[in-house]
Amino acid sequence: MRNRKDCAGIAPLPLPLAACGLSAQAVDPVRRAFAPIGFAVLPGGHAPDGGPAPDALVPGAAVAVDVLRGDLQLSAIGTVTYRDGDRVLLFGHPFFQSGEVRLPFSTAEIATVVSSQASSFKLGVRGREAGVVTQDRRTAVAGTIGGIARMLPVRVTVAGPGRRPQDFRFEAVEDRALAPSLVGAATLNSVLESGGTGGNQTLRWTLTIHRPGAAPLVLTDLVAGDSPPAEVMGGIATPLRFLFNNPFARLPLDSVAVAVEVRQGRELWTLRSARVLDPAVRPGSRVRVQCELERWRGGRETRSFTVAVPEEAPDGRYVLWLGGGAELSRYEAAKLPARYRPVSLDDAWRRLASTRPSDALYAALFARAPEVTSDGRDYPELPLSALALLSSDQAAGDLARRGDAARLDEVRQPLDGLTRGELLLSITVDSRAP
Repeated sequence: MRNRKDCAGIAPLPLPLAACGLSAQAVDPVRRAFAPIGFAVLPGGHAPDGGPAPDALVPGAAVAVDVLRGDLQLSAIGTVTYRDGDRVLLFGHPFFQSGEVRLPFSTAEIATVVSSQASSFKLGVRGREAGVVTQDRRTAVAGTIGGIARMLPVRVTVAGPGRRPQDFRFEAVEDRALAPSLVGAATLNSVLESGGTGGNQTLRWTLTIHRPGAAPLVLTDLVAGDSPPAEVMGGIATPLRFLFNNPFARLPLDSVAVAVEVRQGRELWTLRSARVLDPAVRPGSRVRVQCELERWRGGRETRSFTVAVPEEAPDGRYVLWLGGGAELSRYEAAKLPARYRPVSLDDAWRRLASTRPSDALYAALFARAPEVTSDGRDYPELPLSALALLSSDQAAGDLARRGDAARLDEVRQPLDGLTRGELLLSITVDSRAP
């Protein structure tokens, strides 16, 4: 009997992605980011004297499809298969098999061939801009010599105490599979090229996405770990990947801007313990809470704050959640899943804008109560009559989704660093409490 691997056929070789201007520390994380989508990141550069002219694009000649240009250059290197006047077929295989596309391509040269028993490969360098790829089909990539393909402007600014901000400019293809990783790689490389190579750093990033007909989407967060630049790359790529791959509508963008602030030292807080100072509270009063946080190599500190209990809260036991912003979002997503399932691109845009950053200690008071999210709107603490009207137990679907908790209050206490950890406390509400 034949092995199942043999029956599966031959796997396609990864497409060489020549990188010019890539920092040595960025090579491994960029390779890991592009390997799942079929690319092998290799050293690249610019051809001497600008490279061959477009007339050199004849069958058998090297060609480069540019996916990122500017302070970092990434180009997929392949071969011209056929030419008829200004029309060309490239590669002899698909890029992503995306159908109609608009991608820039350039001339290229093969600098050398690196032999290896494991996997031999060619080192190619990009030349002159030559034309536009218009079709990405199963058998080949087709394009026309001449013309200019629109690319997404990307700007990355890196700053820090005692240093002048450094600006980096890029242009990326607006491909849903490539664009998120391209913006992440551009951000990573910019941080590393500006000197942010150490592991004992804290990086605060702000991502601003401009889309026609909508207010800019601004997301901000910070990282502090063993490899903060690589974590920033993932943090930037994740919301872009979600938006580019949304199931509702194509995402046209005007531009993307990333600002990164680099600070020396690991600004990290961990929630270690917490306790409620009042055994029971009356409706309409406030719950006093005391938390103990441990700073990275800086000892422990005690923080106190209060959480409001609504006047209409019935007697009973409630859940008080304490921790960082990312942990609170995960807890809330489990209890109120509909809030994290948008129904349109505009709804996804709006909900992403409310993402909590991780530079604070959060406290949220939850009650066991039904909630319905219908047509992108949240209806918490519904009475039974409204619950039956909006979401019946005998029907389910995307029109209305139910949750089993209601957030009664949320308090945010800012901290000067990344906050991690989560704790759950029980709160007793008693109208007869002193």
